[in-house]
Amino acid sequence: MYKQITSSRYFNLFIGVVLFLITSAAYFNILQNKLFFDDEELIYKNSYIQNLSYLPKYFTQNMTAGAGKISNMYRPLLLLSLAFDYRLWKLNPAGYHLTSIMLHFFNGLLVYLVLQKLFNKKFISFFTSLLFIIHPVQTEAVAYASGRTDPLYTYFLLGCLLITIQFFTSRRFNFMLFTGSAAFFIFSILSKESGIILPFLIILMLIFMNLKIKSRRPILLLGLFLTVDLIYIFLRFTKLNFLNSFNFYDVPTLYSSHLEVRLFTFSKVFFNYLLVLFFPKDLIVARKPEIITSFLNPWVLIFSFFVIVAIFIIAKYWKFNKIYFFAFGWFIITILPVSGIIPINNIEAEHYLYLPSVAVFSLVSFLIYKIWSNSRNYEIKRLFCVLVIMAVLLLFFRTVVRNYDWKDPESFYALSLKQSPWNISMRHNLAMTYAENRKISANFESDKKYKKA
Repeated sequence: MYKQITSSRYFNLFIGVVLFLITSAAYFNILQNKLFFDDEELIYKNSYIQNLSYLPKYFTQNMTAGAGKISNMYRPLLLLSLAFDYRLWKLNPAGYHLTSIMLHFFNGLLVYLVLQKLFNKKFISFFTSLLFIIHPVQTEAVAYASGRTDPLYTYFLLGCLLITIQFFTSRRFNFMLFTGSAAFFIFSILSKESGIILPFLIILMLIFMNLKIKSRRPILLLGLFLTVDLIYIFLRFTKLNFLNSFNFYDVPTLYSSHLEVRLFTFSKVFFNYLLVLFFPKDLIVARKPEIITSFLNPWVLIFSFFVIVAIFIIAKYWKFNKIYFFAFGWFIITILPVSGIIPINNIEAEHYLYLPSVAVFSLVSFLIYKIWSNSRNYEIKRLFCVLVIMAVLLLFFRTVVRNYDWKDPESFYALSLKQSPWNISMRHNLAMTYAENRKISANFESDKKYKKA
């Protein structure tokens, strides 16, 4: 038994080193990237993170209050992490990016540890964490400093799941594990609003696990978590409702005012997400999805058919393998906060996939494992192995290349405007970047760029 535990620890250490090296290689080039975009409000112009005497305000005011602005976002631990970076690095961009890289690595490691507890399949757990780390869809959450809100809440959420598994399966009631799990849950919702989904992931985990659960611990912990959720929601609708609104829109729109329109629209967004996960060629920050108003829209019908088929597959193979159920449940639960249930101001964004992508990656890893295990032909196995390695390398290099798009304001805004010419914000930001770089007076060509922007 001791040898088994020791060898398991050494193997996990080895996996950690491998994941660290891969994360470093994939994101090393973002250390040279500058701070811009939302970094202006959250770092450069945010007096709150630059002076720790404002620390209490992190927990009583909105996320951008330190820059003299107002929003309905409440993320005190994001501000705390940025304040920590400011104490260490001041306005040196490399320090902020280093924190983001380390956070992404720890999340990749946590993905491995949590899935290993659930699946007990080292290949599936490792390959899922590998895809999680190298997939280019994650760059929007990692390659610029203010994008770390998703990695931050994911870190606490995955940490909570890992502690919760240990709490449920320990021989005796462990108060330290109980309080640790509760603390990580609270830290998650204080990092991003989406953290409120955690109790439902625990329920999913309980259904999936083949482990023996001791006593009434799940009821105790879930009762506490759901109570915290209710208190948090109450506060967000009252004291922490900074815009006195139940959504993130200043002016009501067709999308923000009708739940059915938001859900219909998500049917198309869902397939856009699948496309960017399986074919991440076009990575776009400013996306403008079609607003769908009818149930008879082809995308709504296709999505409905897709869900029915998925449920049928899960029901059919439930007794044989629960991974289909786990992947489907994980994706639905983690994407729910940004699906249109709540009228958020950004309908579609790649960073929304940071945590939900674990579901897709785990399913892909499982299918690769099954194909490899069931194949008896050596030549087919070798060809399959080559194809998988090529796919991994393509994802890795796409991430490295995408990181360069975030290197400075001019490169980022110019590309974003080319991809989304309708976006007024990108046009304005590019024009301001040209002006700040004094390119207007430098030469005629830059002057034309400025006027065009």
